[in-house]
Amino acid sequence: YKNIPQMSFDDTDREPDQTFSLNRDLTGELEYATKISRFSNVYHLSIHISKNFGADTTKVFYIGLRGEWTELRRHEVTICNYEASANPADHRVHQVTPQTHFIS
Repeated sequence: YKNIPQMSFDDTDREPDQTFSLNRDLTGELEYATKISRFSNVYHLSIHISKNFGADTTKVFYIGLRGEWTELRRHEVTICNYEASANPADHRVHQVTPQTHFIS
């Protein structure tokens, strides 16, 4: 699940951004490809492991992530004006007068 900062187990009822069918990996060599289009602009990532291979407990030794890191830049609106309908007095229009040329 991406970009759900306050996620809880109750939130796992919603549709995840991607699911994986995991295989036993005793050597830690398996890689699972993600859908690139779904994981652009991720600032928070939650991984829910809902099943294991029949054991009473689940042990995760390593999760590696690959990709490009970019610094988070949040730009908040500081001053913003919206017009429901334009006021012509607020918008000056410069008109160019056509020149007439006489050829004799």
